Amino acid sequence: DGTRRRSRLRGGGGVLCERGGLRGGRMARYADASYWSERYTYDPEPFDWFQRFGTCGAFRHAIREAVPKPDQVLVVGAGTSRLAEEMFAAGYSNIFNLDISPVACKLLDERYERMGGLPIDNRIGDVQALSFNDASFDTIIDKGTLDALLCAESAVGLAMLSEISRVLRSSGGIFVHVTDCPPDKRLPLLQNARFRWKLARHYTLPRSQQTHPQPTAKPLDSSSRVGLGLVSGTEPDQEDHHMFVFIRQ
Repeated sequence: DGTRRRSRLRGGGGVLCERGGLRGGRMARYADASYWSERYTYDPEPFDWFQRFGTCGAFRHAIREAVPKPDQVLVVGAGTSRLAEEMFAAGYSNIFNLDISPVACKLLDERYERMGGLPIDNRIGDVQALSFNDASFDTIIDKGTLDALLCAESAVGLAMLSEISRVLRSSGGIFVHVTDCPPDKRLPLLQNARFRWKLARHYTLPRSQQTHPQPTAKPLDSSSRVGLGLVSGTEPDQEDHHMFVFIRQ
């Protein structure tokens, strides 16, 4: 039925592509702008991939710990997510959304206007060819976009990461990547030397907030801007989402 179809499409594309061999074919449309405009026209309601800032306590805790509130933040592949508006309500006042779909950006503009005119800039753009100048942002957040693009081909993902590295602040800039792909599958791509960043922390974010109230954080770099020290929580398992925090060198 329609509900089941939407649930399947909204699932963990990154893991399916990399573990299940579904790259290409129907899944390759995830890299196609027309697919997303068609999808948001069909389903215009707000939706957050993997984790929602306003309702997932572990994810909210991890973002607050990793991202300083004064930072200029870019959310790539924003879609109809509530991430930017919920971060704004939590004190992050300098946020940009970027999405390749004009339909998604129009939906965000209309929603923010209904909310009293939130001062969040929604830009239409391709994450593989960003229009921003070098070193424009202190923090860039990706929640599901890389997973979607990797369903087409790995070169598309590399182009996205190269552009994120380019527009990220050159020293101390933060890249946050949220995925349902486990570290052994995703880190070989993310830790390419060309991106000039270093992994500072890996969080495991439970899908069920009732059974896992806190993230498990793994600090990796004692010199990073991100605070260190383990956060109490459960051990990671195959049902967890993952949040990787990288610091530009």
